[in-house]
Amino acid sequence: MKTFILFATIFFSLQAASITNFRLEHFCIKSQKNQFFIYRSFLLNNTQSYLALNTTTLETKILKSPLANPSPCNYDSRYFQLLHLEINKPYPLQNDGFIQSKNGIIITTDLCPSSKKGFEKRLYKALFQNFPNPVPVTLFITKRWIIKHKKAFHTLLLWEKERKLSITWGNHTAYHHYFPKRPLKENFVLAKNENLVNDVTNLEITLLEHGITPSIFFRFPGLVSNKKSALTIASLGYIIVGSNTWLAKGEKLKQNSIILVHGNKNEAKGVDILLKLIKEKRITQISDIKSAF
Repeated sequence: MKTFILFATIFFSLQAASITNFRLEHFCIKSQKNQFFIYRSFLLNNTQSYLALNTTTLETKILKSPLANPSPCNYDSRYFQLLHLEINKPYPLQNDGFIQSKNGIIITTDLCPSSKKGFEKRLYKALFQNFPNPVPVTLFITKRWIIKHKKAFHTLLLWEKERKLSITWGNHTAYHHYFPKRPLKENFVLAKNENLVNDVTNLEITLLEHGITPSIFFRFPGLVSNKKSALTIASLGYIIVGSNTWLAKGEKLKQNSIILVHGNKNEAKGVDILLKLIKEKRITQISDIKSAF
């Protein structure tokens, strides 16, 4: 009965939030000895609100007006140093951004648009049934997946609410465009007429409407990008995350693995491999992505 009530509470709360007057920002404030980077402003149910990033912990939160007065950003802080590294790396066509962890194994699951029903429930259950709860996991999610998989989305929110999972909500664009017959350099976010800023912020608004605080982590669809798209993502404030262990592609587990599997049933092979690794106790601890870099 308690689970049903909790599920119903989540379901109805998802319908409640109104996001208007959404704007890009770029300034810092100090609050209780912490520096926060303010990178979005919006009206949340007609209340002036801001998306804020702790530049030391990489935690995001929603702040309400009035804010502390703007102060000079400390560009030596952890976040700005990561952003500096990001924009001064090479710009490969595939797998740009940070691709390995400095603090153990990171589990990331991509929720790209999918015509398949349901989701890889077995994957997430294996995590919270085999590791101390709440288990850190990053979901690189898309709006198109949310719209077509509402029941699955609500289940993930329920597991987060029950503290089985500690979810970092990563941005994988709203629409995740893909054209099977086009080469990579003209595909995904590199496709003609792609508006990357709108594609990214559209998902942010959707998450906020559902009561979710977006994280500062971004993954390119298909892991495909170029210099222009990478700089656009950096200008929006995001830390780009690739992967050195895309299991379905045969990449092997490492001590510093950022594991990539799909939670949308589009790539069952990768989930099969991950479940085998867990069963064989080859993964004994999972780290939070916010501690990875």
